[in-house]
Amino acid sequence: MRDTAARETLRAMGLLREQDGQVWLELTTSGTSAVPRTVVRSLASWEDSFDHVTRLTGLTAADRVLVPAPPSGSMFAFAHAHAAHLGADVVALDRWSPAAATEAVRTCTAAHLTPAMLATLLDRGLGDVRTVVCAGASLPESTRREADKAGAWVVDYYGAAELSFVAMRAGERLEPFPEVDLEIREGVIWARSPWLADGYARGQSGPLHRDDDGFATVGDLGRWDHGSGLVVVGRGDDVVTTGGATVVCADVEAALLSLPGVTAAVVVGTPHPGLGEVVEAVVVGIPHPGVGEVVEAFGVGTDPDTADVDATDVDATLPGITHVREAAAHLLDRTQLPRRWHAWADLPLTAAGKVDRAEVRARILASRAEVTT
Repeated sequence: MRDTAARETLRAMGLLREQDGQVWLELTTSGTSAVPRTVVRSLASWEDSFDHVTRLTGLTAADRVLVPAPPSGSMFAFAHAHAAHLGADVVALDRWSPAAATEAVRTCTAAHLTPAMLATLLDRGLGDVRTVVCAGASLPESTRREADKAGAWVVDYYGAAELSFVAMRAGERLEPFPEVDLEIREGVIWARSPWLADGYARGQSGPLHRDDDGFATVGDLGRWDHGSGLVVVGRGDDVVTTGGATVVCADVEAALLSLPGVTAAVVVGTPHPGLGEVVEAVVVGIPHPGVGEVVEAFGVGTDPDTADVDATDVDATLPGITHVREAAAHLLDRTQLPRRWHAWADLPLTAAGKVDRAEVRARILASRAEVTT
């Protein structure tokens, strides 16, 4: 039986637990926290979703599937299990490497990728890949369009290690995954389904919360849109508090990713003696003179709390950044508009293929320290 193959795959990865006739899964996740935690779920909460995923993605036993990172996170662990269920061949990388992934897609017809991974491979070539299953962050529409031009169909989904599949987009809209009830309560996404995890390992806690009606949330923010369905705007704790105002990083990133030429973007907060934090943006896809280059939206010696952030304050030696900042000023409130801008060749990723915000912040601060010492 192919389900037996999936179980053997999960057992080989060290994720399957068996005791006294009971079988369950234990998955490690860190979410937006640096502290790993173990998510416990029933085997059925994954196995019973296999056929839904097969139908929505169109993957078959004839596919050769790229899994470009280790199965330490739920996204790539599920990719291995689902491929085993299908009987499909898997090309597995022991770590994310753009060079290794570029080589691998030459022989693969499908791939499980994060948006950042997909953007990287679009620059290098998708090879024979014709189906991309994408998750781990919101997929920029510009990336979807580029994948379509490259001849790849992208099926993206929203989920979490604690919730499993919540919504999937196989067409124009991000719709609730089969058997999932969705509610948006005060801007927070709640889901009820057979796919929910049981909780965390003994002695551990995390963002998973339940109510008496069987709904659960991990605190991700979202809203409904008539055209695109569910819009996920990020985890509520991915915020910058600057001058007493709260800026949701995902809101700013979504605006930047809508701009021509920007293929990736990340927004972080860095310490400021007067404001607490300032908003900084790193963009990919425009001329990038180096990690150490920075454009400030306020002049040297100017108080950023009161300075005007017009185009004359931006270093004209980096026209790509200048144009991005000027365009962003029309999309964002003054409080949201980043005060410092960086153009990089690419963004650092975690082992799970997500943008490593902590590393981005560390690189920014390290480059600033080098300049001032």
